[in-house]
Amino acid sequence: MSTRKALVVRGGWEGHDPVGCTEVFTPYLERAGFDVSVSEDLAVYDDTDRLAVTDLIVHSWSGGDLSAKQETNLVAAVEAGTGFAGWHGGVIGTNVGNARYLRMVGGRFLWHPDGFQKFTVRVAPSPDQDGEITAGVEDYEVVTEHYWVLTDALNTVLATSVLAPSVGGQWDAPVEFPVVWTRRWGAGRVFICTLGHRVADLEVPQTATIIGRGLEWAART
Repeated sequence: MSTRKALVVRGGWEGHDPVGCTEVFTPYLERAGFDVSVSEDLAVYDDTDRLAVTDLIVHSWSGGDLSAKQETNLVAAVEAGTGFAGWHGGVIGTNVGNARYLRMVGGRFLWHPDGFQKFTVRVAPSPDQDGEITAGVEDYEVVTEHYWVLTDALNTVLATSVLAPSVGGQWDAPVEFPVVWTRRWGAGRVFICTLGHRVADLEVPQTATIIGRGLEWAART
């Protein structure tokens, strides 16, 4: 039986600990039968042959920028069926000058309140599509960065959180934002989670379960 191939692309701003955070899920992917390779250079996206035989890309590169060629190759690979997944700033706080990339992932980080906040991750009630990713997971609390994100209606939202207004702030009513979503892009599947600033965030049992399932779901079947 052939082994599916996963490519972990990590680097960029060290504040998001791209090595430590991706290592949380490497054993999970290996147990799930993936042959996992790692690139610490965005130039891997110049290699169209390698992308074509990759079943899952896990992108963890905060604050990066793709060249026009790298963006074209990556998006084309996903459109052809390569899965794409990631979390936090490593996937939606990056490549902000790459419009095709941002359309593919379906969201962009805009802001978060200073410091860590305690908030509730609200799991969507049994969506008809992709609900297996969050099946059996109930609402839970986290203490971490609380992302304000820009997204669109093409996403299937599997979990949300609510940012409450602050005294003297710019908005005067609670705002609900997606925390976990899936997206189809061509023949490819995309999985995004906004949690994951540090290793401890990814080790929260519910978050680890959701991301692990999301990685498997996104991979080419």
